[in-house]
Amino acid sequence: MSDNEQKLILIIDDEEAIVLLLETILGVYNFRSKSCMEPKKAFDMAVELKPDLIILDIAMPEMDGYEICTKLKNTPETKDIPVLMVTALALIQDKKRGLECGADGFIFKPFEPQMVIEEIEKLIQVI
Repeated sequence: MSDNEQKLILIIDDEEAIVLLLETILGVYNFRSKSCMEPKKAFDMAVELKPDLIILDIAMPEMDGYEICTKLKNTPETKDIPVLMVTALALIQDKKRGLECGADGFIFKPFEPQMVIEEIEKLIQVI
């Protein structure tokens, strides 16, 4: 049993294909994962699960990743959970805005599986 098997990653993304891809990548590396495709339910799920890390898409309907990240980082129960933002928005101002709302790391779409795992392990090691 590897250390990763004990780590829970919450995936928050409204695109089913991305969720399935991330779940597959995480499974290969022995991480446990849960996913939420409804942005408005994502915050409650994070509070309930208290995952080791959250992978959060920026561009979602109803509530974007910036809004969710800000709420997570301003809530005592979730403020210390690392947030890894995933985005197709590769502009420097998007990354700056993500950092301002408390994101701990970024992955830009399209991404390589190894890149995702390296970012996750870097962020989880910090906690």
